[in-house]
Amino acid sequence: NMHFSSLATCAFVGLAGILPSNTNNVVYGFSVGPSRSIVFRTNNNNNNNNNNNISPRRFGSVIVNESDDDLTDVSKDETIAVSMDKAEDVAVVEEAVVDAVEEAVEEAVEEAVEEAVEELEPFVPKFVIEKEEGVGKNKSNIVRCIMELSRTEKIVLETGKVGRQASGAVTLTRGSTVLLSTAARDDAIKENLDFIPLSVEHQERFSSAGMTSGAFNKRDGRPAEHTILTCRLIDRPLRPLINAGWRHETQLLSWVLSYDGLRSCDPLAIMASSAALWISDVPLLKPVGAVEVGYDEATDTFILNPTLEQFESTNHKLHLTVAGTYDGVLMIEGAADFLSDDIMIRGVQFGHDAIKNICQALTEFGKAVDRQKYTDTLLPSTPPELQTTLDQFLKPHIEKVLTMNHVSDEEDNPYDKDTLSTALFGLYDIAIEHFQTDTTADTEQAPLYSTSQIKSAVKKMIGQVMYQTSIDTGKRCDGR
Repeated sequence: NMHFSSLATCAFVGLAGILPSNTNNVVYGFSVGPSRSIVFRTNNNNNNNNNNNISPRRFGSVIVNESDDDLTDVSKDETIAVSMDKAEDVAVVEEAVVDAVEEAVEEAVEEAVEEAVEELEPFVPKFVIEKEEGVGKNKSNIVRCIMELSRTEKIVLETGKVGRQASGAVTLTRGSTVLLSTAARDDAIKENLDFIPLSVEHQERFSSAGMTSGAFNKRDGRPAEHTILTCRLIDRPLRPLINAGWRHETQLLSWVLSYDGLRSCDPLAIMASSAALWISDVPLLKPVGAVEVGYDEATDTFILNPTLEQFESTNHKLHLTVAGTYDGVLMIEGAADFLSDDIMIRGVQFGHDAIKNICQALTEFGKAVDRQKYTDTLLPSTPPELQTTLDQFLKPHIEKVLTMNHVSDEEDNPYDKDTLSTALFGLYDIAIEHFQTDTTADTEQAPLYSTSQIKSAVKKMIGQVMYQTSIDTGKRCDGR
């Protein structure tokens, strides 16, 4: 209040003291705020004194040209103009300026109060789902999800415009950063596999930041180490949530189309890939969200998706990437500078609270797209009777392999990993040969269990025996 009243008082006193009654074509102005100025002019068309040659003057944040042009066109800021024609009485000009100042001060105070109240009120994250009907020959409905995670964090997910031939394609926009993620699958299943054939690729090109390579080869080279690590960040939380019986070769591609250089794209790549997989026909059980969490030690506050400048601050002691579903955390990656367990737990909880909001938005986003999951070719889970029979048959063989002394002739390598790996892989062949033998030699009868089911049962059994052996003996399977 003191700021605005002081400006107004100075303006009134100055006008009463310096404005003569015979003023001709003079422009005055002063600022009442960072983006609000008042400009007034007196005009007497009967007396022209070569006004076109007068240079512009700068008043606060406004440049006013002393000419007959409209004053509202000389500044990009919001300007209040008072134009007086043939104003020979100072009182007339003063009254007009007083009204303009009072109106400007009142509006500025109202805006300041509204901003202060908005900052004091707790922010409630929200999201909106929008739909548009497609146009053109290949009509495809456009679905948009607008998320507001904080006062400065707005993320827009959109599908239906780009990559419509993929099983799922999503563009993610945050400020000037834009990512494109697509999910595609093969029509035929891969036989005799005991794992989900999922591949992930993430690309960060120079063109996204408006640059080109300065080397002799002007194209982007091999993926950088950071890019490979980002692929792993995408794979880790998504792979366990795909149905265990899925055997279609699946590919997740993530491109950074535009980068503003303010924040890391890693959590956005995880979120966009999850959204693309969630709206596709790949049987993903739940949507996955991801955020970065920072910690300011000076204020004891956590920061959601901090900027790179904030990460480099001396008070910043935490760089955490958290990914998970609405129900729990799936992955934690990052580093901390000697923080307590309590702060780390609070940081993970802070990140998971934001992930819950993301997962809620992704769930509604998937409902709006409304694409059915393809489950016709899912392999059945391992039958309980197969697991029980295989445990009884194979357990002695596994224990023998894990407890045998794998000593090498080389002094610097006391335990031979190759021998151990060969023996463990041999257990798969033993189990397949035993459980896929035909009951009769004269008829071609299909085996009771598939190769993938037997491999899955063997893998589970090896893990259980390996864990129990380490607990009982206090040593790893290689003797350490």
